[in-house]
Amino acid sequence: MPDNAEVHIGARIAQIRKQRGLTQQGLAMRAHISKSLLSKVECGQKPASPSLVAVCARALGVPTPDLLGQPFADELRRDRMDALIQPIREALENWDIPLEWQTKPRPVALIRADVQRALAQRREAEYTELVRDLPALIDECVQAVHISSGEEQRQAYECLAGTFRCVFTVAWRLGYLDLGTVALDRLAWAAPQADEPGLAANYAFLRAQTTMSSGRYDLGMRVVERALRDLEGQEARRPSGIVTMRGMLHLRAAVIAGRAKDRDHAEARLREARVLAEETGELPDYGASWGPANVGVHAVAIALEMDEFGLAIELAEGVRIPRGWARSRAGHHWMDLSKAYAWEGTPEQALDCLQRARRIAPQQTRYHPTARETVIALKRRERVRSGSLAQYAQWIGV
Repeated sequence: MPDNAEVHIGARIAQIRKQRGLTQQGLAMRAHISKSLLSKVECGQKPASPSLVAVCARALGVPTPDLLGQPFADELRRDRMDALIQPIREALENWDIPLEWQTKPRPVALIRADVQRALAQRREAEYTELVRDLPALIDECVQAVHISSGEEQRQAYECLAGTFRCVFTVAWRLGYLDLGTVALDRLAWAAPQADEPGLAANYAFLRAQTTMSSGRYDLGMRVVERALRDLEGQEARRPSGIVTMRGMLHLRAAVIAGRAKDRDHAEARLREARVLAEETGELPDYGASWGPANVGVHAVAIALEMDEFGLAIELAEGVRIPRGWARSRAGHHWMDLSKAYAWEGTPEQALDCLQRARRIAPQQTRYHPTARETVIALKRRERVRSGSLAQYAQWIGV
C-alpha cells in the first residue's frame, strides 16, 4: 500500500485491483456494481460509499481497513496511541481464568464506578485515557468475577461486559477490526452471565455493525431481527434499557437497509424508530444516545448511504442536537454533513462542519475515514488555496 496519506479510497481500490490482475470490468462483476460507478470512484469523481468499500473489499479479498487506509499509523504514533493498543490485546488474552493475585480486587461497587467512567469516555470519544486504563480494568473485572458470588458476581460480569464494549469501540474506530472481533466475542460470553437482556441486545447491535463492514447485509438484518424477537416479553432490572435497545436495533436495521440500497425498508424502519422515540423522548441507556435526535441524525446518514447528498442536507435542517448529547454521536453527525456538503459542491459549509466535528470530538474526527476522505476531496477540488483547509489537512494528516 502507498504511504502517501493523500491517496483516496478509490485510488487504493484501483491499486489493489491491479495487484490482483483485475480489470475494472472484472472487479465490477465480482462486486456486483457498475463499471461506470467503479471508474468514477477510482478517479475520485464520486465518493466511495461504505457499501461500495465493503463489496470491493470482499471481491478483492482484503479487510475494509486496507481500502480505508486504517489504522492511520502516523497519527497514532504522533498521539502515542499505537503503544497503548498492545496492552489491550494482551488483556483480552484472559477472560475466563482467575489470576494469581496476592491481594483481592477492589469491591465491585468501586470497579463499577470506573467502568461507568470508561463508558462515558467512550461516548465522549476520549480515547487516550480510555485505552490507557482498560487493560488493568479488564484484569480487575476478571478477578472480581471469579472471587465473588450472587448479585456481586452478576454485577462483576456486567462490568466485564462494559470493558469489552469499550474495547470494541476503540478498536473499530481506529481500524483494528481483528481486535474488535475478539472484544465482541468476549462480550458475547460475558453478557449472558450478567443476566440483563439489554446487554445481549447490545451485543447483537454491535455484531450487526461488523456485518456491514463485510457487506453481509442479509446476515446483519437477521441478527437484528433475532435480537428484537428475544427482547419481546423480557423482564429487566433496567426497563428503559430494553426500550432503548429496541429503538437502536430498528435504527441499525435502517442503516443496513440503506447500505443495501433498499429505500422502502430503510424508511419503514425509520418510521418505527421515530414512533418509539416520540413516545420515550431522549432516553440514553447502555451507552446509546436513543431518542428523537438520534433518529434524525440516522435519517441524514441513511440519505448519505443512498448517495442523496441534497436530501441529507435538507434533513439535517430539522435535527436538533440536545445539550449534553454524546460527543461521539454529535461529532459523527457533523462529519456526515460535511461529506454531503462537499459532494454537493459547497466546500465552505463542508469545512465548517468538519471544524465543528473537530471541536466536539477531536480524536474521533482525526481517525475517522469520512473526515479524511472529505478533506482529500476538498483539496482536490479547491480552486483557490485555503489556509483554513491547509491547516485542517495538516492536523488530520493529509
